[in-house]
Amino acid sequence: MWGRVKGRLRRAYAKETWTRRRGDLTWDGVVWGSGIVALLAIPATLFLPQVGPLVGFGLVTVWVNGPIGPFLPATYEPILMVFGRLYPPVGVALLGIVAIVYVEYLNYHLYSRVLHAAAVEPVRRGRFVTATVRLFSAAPFFTVWLCSWSPLPYWSVRLVAPLAGYPVHRYLLATFVGRFPRLWFFAALGIWWHVDTGVLALIALGSIVLALAVYSITGTRCPTEVARPPAIGGIEHAHQTPRSQLETDSAVVPPSPRR
Repeated sequence: MWGRVKGRLRRAYAKETWTRRRGDLTWDGVVWGSGIVALLAIPATLFLPQVGPLVGFGLVTVWVNGPIGPFLPATYEPILMVFGRLYPPVGVALLGIVAIVYVEYLNYHLYSRVLHAAAVEPVRRGRFVTATVRLFSAAPFFTVWLCSWSPLPYWSVRLVAPLAGYPVHRYLLATFVGRFPRLWFFAALGIWWHVDTGVLALIALGSIVLALAVYSITGTRCPTEVARPPAIGGIEHAHQTPRSQLETDSAVVPPSPRR
């Protein structure tokens, strides 16, 4: 009997382990996607050892462009240049763009869910956000494409595109058209730019360490106290009297009978 109970508990634990969410939609997709890719890469690496670094490059691409991407500026470009020296740049760009399209699909649905929540409705209906969405809707494909390859911040269209209801397949297509030449350029730059590979690796590692240091400092900062209501003439606002009490106090008292 105890054996059956243990078997049922084991099966229930295994089912809960495989079906439990690892954070939000994006983190869940990043974790599960990384695990599946790493699992499939085991037999490929055993037969083709040169595939191993490419698998690592794909996983790094997913994580750098995932939820922690805004905290890792100027980290991905040195990695592209390093792998561009080891493999054909066009192949590196193709592998990178496949991983980026995958993680941007997850990012799109995550931001869409967060930005359309009822808690952020006042912000969503604000003048600045409304004007930004109106400007983006005038040329959405061009805007996503421009931010995909230029120094303009890509996280801006990552927020505005789902907020404006721009279709995800067009958003990913514009990302592909803009990102692929950028990836190819930096992968090829690693061949022509005569900088030691160790220096490029140190630049990438230093960017990650600097981003983590800044995040740890700003993330552990103590929150400021809530500001008290402003005073008028040096006197703070008094506690407001309930309306029902005011109505009771202001009721007309009947005059006393004359003697």
